[in-house]
Amino acid sequence: MKLLSFDPSSSRTGYAFGVLEDTLCIEECGVIDLKRNKNPLSFLFEKVTELINKYSPHKVLLETPFYSINAQTLIKLGEVRGVILLACQTKRVELEEFSPAEVKISITGYGRATKEQVLSMVNYVYNLQIKDYDIADAVAILHSYSMRVEV
Repeated sequence: MKLLSFDPSSSRTGYAFGVLEDTLCIEECGVIDLKRNKNPLSFLFEKVTELINKYSPHKVLLETPFYSINAQTLIKLGEVRGVILLACQTKRVELEEFSPAEVKISITGYGRATKEQVLSMVNYVYNLQIKDYDIADAVAILHSYSMRVEV
């Protein structure tokens, strides 16, 4: 099964593509930098659509927002999530969501793990050299899905 995950943020959205057969194999991961773009939501829609077209995922995985952040940040995050949801609906790709705690528990065993702990475990479990927290979170979302389903 081909999976594409996104860790949405108003400035940098991490993504990861993996294939789940007997085990999860991470094929590509990266970040969509929205900070330097005049039309960040339009740019994000283009990039998400490009990734969907490139990989033809069976499912897109998305992290739900963490609610203890300020209202302005939550509004901007909602806009980013809305763009990703629209791209998925436009391309008719099924979407599944994961809470931040669920993602952290699946990769570290602890629902309040730090970004550093998630990054460290993602690199350890998948033998990667990721240095970016947004990318590590996107890989951790793929991991969460792989732990939820029976192959």
